[in-house]
Amino acid sequence: MGTARPNLRLQARAIPRIFTLMPTIAIVSRKGGSGKSTLATNLAAYFALNSMPVTLGDLDHQQSMRVWLRRRPSAAPVINSWVGDTHGAVRPPAGTTNLILDTPGGLHGLALAKVAMVADAIFIPVSGSLFDRESASDCWAELRQHPRVKNGRCAVASIGTRLDARTHAEEVTRDWSASVGLYFIGCLRTSQLYVRAVENGLSIFDMPLSASAADREQWQPVVAWLGEHVFHGSTVAQASAPHIPNHASRAAPIAMASASPSSVILARMTQVANVAPASAPEKSTTVSGIARWMPSIFRRKA
Repeated sequence: MGTARPNLRLQARAIPRIFTLMPTIAIVSRKGGSGKSTLATNLAAYFALNSMPVTLGDLDHQQSMRVWLRRRPSAAPVINSWVGDTHGAVRPPAGTTNLILDTPGGLHGLALAKVAMVADAIFIPVSGSLFDRESASDCWAELRQHPRVKNGRCAVASIGTRLDARTHAEEVTRDWSASVGLYFIGCLRTSQLYVRAVENGLSIFDMPLSASAADREQWQPVVAWLGEHVFHGSTVAQASAPHIPNHASRAAPIAMASASPSSVILARMTQVANVAPASAPEKSTTVSGIARWMPSIFRRKA
């Protein structure tokens, strides 16, 4: 009597999905200036700061992601880069894990279908204007006909971006999303902190907690949605998936189970920024590395 053949299907189920597949998150909007690059860079930095390997893919011919990565300090957690093309096969190099795709504006037809074929989740950023909502409606109308979206293999949701908290923009965007049958995650407010961060190759999650707590709070629904639809909410996946730290803890900007050396440097520099006096620090000719840019970000104009 021969030996029993191993049940490969059961063995595969025992392996955490986060390590066996390559979760791909695409940011799609047909309209320029909707906040695609802001979403992509902050999400990639969030993964990296939580010790997760991540690749930032750039399908836009403007290659904004490469510009941002070149500005990123060497002491910051590593974010890998990949440049693709929607005219060819949207396939990153083998071994890529946790891929964030920044797509070009005006994506439709075959190019949009190619992105939907590889994405596990698609975010559609929508700002407060009527034109953005109409453009997003057209994009969603095309996406919802794709087989992978229909059968749930590619989850799609909208995110309000650059919305003024003093207006009813969030309520209007939420109502619009419900009217077209598109799940609405939440809103990211307009903030100069995003502008300051991107100028230095950073993200909201690299910023001192005292300055970024309100903005980080708005990312909670985004991460929760990804945990449910990309990492499927399993116990192992939740432990490995990104987790926004408790804002009550001011010891570090990002809480991690096992901090990498580069993130430890970021944490220490953030502690210094949190306790620094309101006046701008004096320049020093001896500082180097990450200390050269962190204090200058928050220096007020004279």
